[in-house]
Amino acid sequence: MKKLISGLLVLSALAIQAPAVCAQPADSENARFNQGTDQQQRIDLNSATVEQLITLPGVGQSKAKAIIKYREEVGPFLEVAQLTQVKGIGEKMLNKIEGYVQVR
Repeated sequence: MKKLISGLLVLSALAIQAPAVCAQPADSENARFNQGTDQQQRIDLNSATVEQLITLPGVGQSKAKAIIKYREEVGPFLEVAQLTQVKGIGEKMLNKIEGYVQVR
């Protein structure tokens, strides 16, 4: 019994002294986006290149090209929510990237 109690005391002491680690979920897709979301750092949908668009979470080469194709065929984006009219971009994708884009 003494060994059990002393073992528990040692474990408790170690737990108290151990630094607290605040782990954030590692979302590999969003890990590369440590930038803030203020207006100066957002990508303008009406002038963005393929290279800029593929830096957005979940946007690869084909979606970036689809965004540019839509822009060329329909005209400039009037609002970010208009992205859902681009083939391959739905509400879920919009929610992922809306903080990283803007329309000027």
